[in-house]
Amino acid sequence: MVFILASCLSIPGVAAEPLTIGLQKQLFVDDYVIAEMRGITREAGRAKKYGVVLKPSLPTDFQTGEVHDGPDGGAGYEFGESAFCWFISPHWDAGKKMFRLWYMASKRPGSGLAYAESKDGMIWTKPLVSRNGKSNLVIVNPGGGLDGINVSIDSSLPLGHAEKYKAAYFSYGGEGNHGTMTRLDYSADGITWKSYNNGKPVTGRAADFSNQIVWDENRKCYLLPCREAYGAGGGVGELRGVRIMAHDKDNDLINHPSAWKTLTKFILNDPDRSIVPGSKGTPQRQIHTMPLWYYEGIWFALTDVLVATDVPVPEGKQDFLTRHEQGVWEFYVAPSRDATNFDFEVAAYPRKTLIPRGPDGSFDKDCVRPPSNIITHDDEHWIYYLGTNERWGARKWDARLALAKLRLDGFFYLEAKEEPGTVLTKPFALKGDKVQVNVDAAGGYVKVELLDADGSEIPGFSGDAAKLYRDPDKLRLEPEWYGQADLSSLKGKQVRLRFTLKNAKIYAFQIRQSEHAK
Repeated sequence: MVFILASCLSIPGVAAEPLTIGLQKQLFVDDYVIAEMRGITREAGRAKKYGVVLKPSLPTDFQTGEVHDGPDGGAGYEFGESAFCWFISPHWDAGKKMFRLWYMASKRPGSGLAYAESKDGMIWTKPLVSRNGKSNLVIVNPGGGLDGINVSIDSSLPLGHAEKYKAAYFSYGGEGNHGTMTRLDYSADGITWKSYNNGKPVTGRAADFSNQIVWDENRKCYLLPCREAYGAGGGVGELRGVRIMAHDKDNDLINHPSAWKTLTKFILNDPDRSIVPGSKGTPQRQIHTMPLWYYEGIWFALTDVLVATDVPVPEGKQDFLTRHEQGVWEFYVAPSRDATNFDFEVAAYPRKTLIPRGPDGSFDKDCVRPPSNIITHDDEHWIYYLGTNERWGARKWDARLALAKLRLDGFFYLEAKEEPGTVLTKPFALKGDKVQVNVDAAGGYVKVELLDADGSEIPGFSGDAAKLYRDPDKLRLEPEWYGQADLSSLKGKQVRLRFTLKNAKIYAFQIRQSEHAK
């Protein structure tokens, strides 16, 4: 079962229920703000790669526990696979003016969650911040490895709060191990950590997933995405699903760490009905992990899809040259307005990856896995990702942390090509006196008009009064109208926007309030 956001289209000239958008930026990820489109298509953006930025270098980064060249893997876990940067949580610390990264180092006993930092996001150091001062590990399970671990910075709490940083994960082995169930830790600085629930699990099975605790500003509660186990406990026949839970005891994780209720659960209902060989009808394409990231009123599920296989690659038979199509990981963006209903049709089903896998012989030819957080920095989206040069089932590979960047708001866009197209919004109350538009019309043009709630042109703001902009490529184009200083004469009225595009891509718009008018 997969939940899809429905498109709600209005008809120009017929009264429509007005939206309340205020000064919130509106991304064109769905039809929420759109009444009508003509000659327009919605496309998924693609990030530009900037190469490898971090490699395993410390003993704890290697599954073998020994620093060496070549594909890692080895003892310490039932499958022996390399797990360097298997889960990554990059953040920008504005106070420290520093990039900070929490990453899964390996699955071997004595390893766990590691820490790195960078001034420029490209050159990273691994400070020896562990309790014994000998490694960069900040959370360790002495009896077994950690997995599925992600770190979030709680936007609902002030800096310095004892629970400002939160980690969600599961552990292998060790005292009190209860299988793949989610555990939670907290920290004031991201370095020194304590456990909720005395270190015991806070959920039932399962947790071999991108465990993550995030603040939902709309619901005013914590959300906990983890795995829903629909099939076998692992390997052939496993049907991997997603479960999103919400805390229902006043967000008091100290006194009520296990108070979680399920909001939704689902699997990937991919149109490709291919079945895993040797299974009893298990779909081949499955959600392997799915971190949630919140940006400009939209939840983005960074949907890591595994093309599952039935047979592991035998030891010594790894292929580090060929780009494979089975047993590979790729990730797609699935937008949502409520963190419950996600649209997989816009990118995941048509195979529109945010970051493509590399060619034959590349470090990321078989795996591109997502971070738990995207950093918006210097008017770009910085997307760190794990790349490997072998498949699921190969167990040994070169694991690398790499960086890609995306245009601001560029996850999805509306596009018109040689034939002009139009986008008409639903009516909304105008709360500001200017419009900003993120648009790339290099080699084309864009025009922005204002209409009334019924879709009729407004004199002075429509038709020939609206300026035509040729060849703009602007993150914040502020359109003007001949004879009008701004939109102050329309403030408070119900209006629509009409965008006319040719050879242009439009990513977002935002109503703004001038500083002098505040």
